[in-house]
Amino acid sequence: MANVQSRKAKSATWIMLSMVLGVVAGVVGGEAMGQIQFVGDIFFRLVQMGIVPFVILAIVEAVGGLTARDLSGLGAKGIAWFAVSSVLAAAFGTLMAVAFEPGAGLASSDLVRNAAVDAEATSSTWQDALVGFFGSNVVASMSAGSMVQCIVFAIALGLVISFWRTGHNGASAVYDFVCELERLLLGVIRGVMKVAPVGIFCYVSSMVGSLGLEVLLPLAKYLLVLGGAVFAFLAAWTVLVCVRCRLDFTRLVRKMWPMSALALGTISSAVTLPVEMDDAKHRIGIRSDIADLLLPLGMPLNSNGAAIHLAVTAITIAQIYGVAFEGFDFVYLVVVFTLLSLANAVAPGADLVSLTMIVPQLGLPLSSIGIFAGLTYPVGAIRTILNVDSDVYCALMVAASEKDGIDRRVFNSEDRL
Repeated sequence: MANVQSRKAKSATWIMLSMVLGVVAGVVGGEAMGQIQFVGDIFFRLVQMGIVPFVILAIVEAVGGLTARDLSGLGAKGIAWFAVSSVLAAAFGTLMAVAFEPGAGLASSDLVRNAAVDAEATSSTWQDALVGFFGSNVVASMSAGSMVQCIVFAIALGLVISFWRTGHNGASAVYDFVCELERLLLGVIRGVMKVAPVGIFCYVSSMVGSLGLEVLLPLAKYLLVLGGAVFAFLAAWTVLVCVRCRLDFTRLVRKMWPMSALALGTISSAVTLPVEMDDAKHRIGIRSDIADLLLPLGMPLNSNGAAIHLAVTAITIAQIYGVAFEGFDFVYLVVVFTLLSLANAVAPGADLVSLTMIVPQLGLPLSSIGIFAGLTYPVGAIRTILNVDSDVYCALMVAASEKDGIDRRVFNSEDRL
């Protein structure tokens, strides 16, 4: 186990090094680095090709292996923590954007005046959003990357398997097949992740090379406010978890490092999920049934980083165009930001998809999304680390309320970091 943990730590170090080198190469090479972006695109596609079925199988295995009593207890607690953390994240992001006004002074900049985007508005009622949780064809839902629809199907199948196993002395050929296929898919994903530093270097260098300082400088305050809000919220989350679960702060940060580095490098919660689940169980010590159930569920249902990103970005746009909010407007905004944080795609670039849903609902011009079109990588890196880490923290809070929910021998073991 120590050798495995050591390899993971080294992998995280290589990923961070590839990010740094990618930034340097992008600054030096400029737009010429775009010639190697295809390597990064291939890497992400190789990982993503198995992610959706892996998530479905992981949830089916987790739900199918629980009793009805276990599922209702763990599931209810997890969803409660998801809801509370997402609402608090949306509220905190709103507060930070209102307090620091990242959109002030941008109205006259060339970046804003020339903003344009090839996108269509996506507006819907809360009833439409609720209906959207349920797909009519699971294959189509998988193809579209509609994770909430896929998870609803996985939970339904897992429940049926759980009831079947209860009436057949724990036996189920389908359950055994799901477990084996899930492990095989995990092996494919792990194999692809061995070349993660190469893929991430190519992707980062091409993104940085295409940005240029003329895009970053006008939006420096926006990025600082967004980054500050995310990391302040993450720090508060970490302190709360350490106090509630009686964990050492420094050790927890070290244990979270490999998955955090991967989240920063890949800017995708879905790509990070297999490593996140493995580390939660074997580095942090979360009981397997808790981690296996809550972490796949948390990926679409607990996007704290996405909630903060939507809040800061939408209010920044409102400030640019002189739109003011007051009183109960902020309650409405927090609710909307929370609900739309559930509608994240599983691939990099989900930030722009989310904005096409929130911007029209606030009466803001859709063309304003073009202001942020070049910030997919830095924004994705900022928000994904909180998306991933907050899922683990919610699982830890649930584990702390369960008997033997946290294996402290695993948590207190020394890793070669």
